[in-house]
Amino acid sequence: MKLSMDMVTSISVCTAEDMNWEGGGNCLVVPLYRKEFPLNSALLQEEEELVLQALVDREVLTGAAGTCYYLPAPSRPYSGVLVLGLGDRKKATAESLRRAVGKAASLLKANRVERIGVDLVHFPELPVPAFVESLNLAQYRFDTYKKEEEKPAPAVREVVLVVADSVDKAALLEAAERAAFFSVAANGARHLANTASNDMTPAVLAAAAQKIAEEGGEQCTCAVLDQQRMEELGMNALLGVARGSGKPPQLICLEYTHPEATRTITLVGKGVTFDTGGISLKPGAKMHEMKFDMCGAAVVLATMMAVTRLKPVLNVISVVPAVENMPDGNAQTPGEIVRACNGKTIEVLNTDAEGRLILADALAYAVDTWKPDCIVDLATLTGAVVIALGHVAAGVVGSDSALVQSLVAAGESTGERLWELPLWEDYEEMMEGTFADLSNIGPEREAGTITGAAFLKAFTGDTPWAHIDIAGVSYGIRNKPYLKPEYATGFGVRLLLEWLTGRTAQSGQASE
Repeated sequence: MKLSMDMVTSISVCTAEDMNWEGGGNCLVVPLYRKEFPLNSALLQEEEELVLQALVDREVLTGAAGTCYYLPAPSRPYSGVLVLGLGDRKKATAESLRRAVGKAASLLKANRVERIGVDLVHFPELPVPAFVESLNLAQYRFDTYKKEEEKPAPAVREVVLVVADSVDKAALLEAAERAAFFSVAANGARHLANTASNDMTPAVLAAAAQKIAEEGGEQCTCAVLDQQRMEELGMNALLGVARGSGKPPQLICLEYTHPEATRTITLVGKGVTFDTGGISLKPGAKMHEMKFDMCGAAVVLATMMAVTRLKPVLNVISVVPAVENMPDGNAQTPGEIVRACNGKTIEVLNTDAEGRLILADALAYAVDTWKPDCIVDLATLTGAVVIALGHVAAGVVGSDSALVQSLVAAGESTGERLWELPLWEDYEEMMEGTFADLSNIGPEREAGTITGAAFLKAFTGDTPWAHIDIAGVSYGIRNKPYLKPEYATGFGVRLLLEWLTGRTAQSGQASE
């Protein structure tokens, strides 16, 4: 399955004097901070300015955060004006702009706008990349299974950034196009995750990875370990999870290398393409959402797709253990003991704690095979993280403080928040098994997110490692208007790309 890059918005930069409104479906976007009147625009014509001022006088327009107003202007060069409420100037952030644009996207769609001119002449402080990425994320639709006539109206395809003469247009365009690329990569992850589980099997996920490698050129290769090879390597933790399914497991290894790289980073993504819980069966309510249990895999693969095009001066390896967790007569049963590929034994007390089992073999294999400078895994691992952090932030746990903090900083930049949880030895002791080295669950209702991470740590050796639990932020988000709750979010793609860009800069400094 191909990850499409077709949603990239065309972006250009010009001055007010050079703005061309030719063609239909144009809209002028005018930013407005809360109660900062009159409207400040270099492009707004007098007639619309008078109408909008009348709306200001009636307090229809206030500039409050996320409030938007669309004024049709069919007889003007532009077809309409959208006033974008930014809220209080002192409280405005990149994330508040993303949310405002997310709300505006529905108005643009309703009015069939295909091209916008964003008046930034008097707003040089606005974080334009946040505007662009929010627009791409908000316009995303998953319509693979819809009839042609049910598919949505055309989206905004062209964004013109109208700026003052003094602005560095080349630098602004580069930043905006980079943001567009990151957000479209995130939409690629969303596409993989939203696909129905009967069409998104471990084999299909492996095919998507192989396609990424084919399109990535000589610097990218893909190897897929089948069941026989995993048996030879002793990956019994992973294979035990897959036993109940008729769909064979896959261990997907995508490798991007750069000839000048001095640093190797490994990304690992949980790829349970459907999770019934196995013999420890989940409740039926909302089980259909368990197609999203491969969101970590989707994020890692979409990130790799972007990496092959960005070509950073890094070696980036992605490892995706892909399985289906089903409860047939061959399925793993509670109480079994399995041996992972690094020799550690595990008591499987709950077959629904399967993500950590497949990640155990994947992490150990990645550390032994590539000996990376650091390793980051992403997984919809625990319901406990939703209890702790809701659907607002992902939990992050790690063995290296600098690594964790660099990921937290990248998340702050992209609006994908991480909250660090502790990993004291007490938590590792809670995962010791009675009859084996480890148990795959800790004490009931105690620090579930942390103990899950403590289990994973046992398979990372001395490699600096961070685990990101994305169970609460991968789907069902309702606090971000630019991410529709019925779709997967792609949480982590923009964060990882921002973070990898930072690693590239450090690598360059180190080589100098």
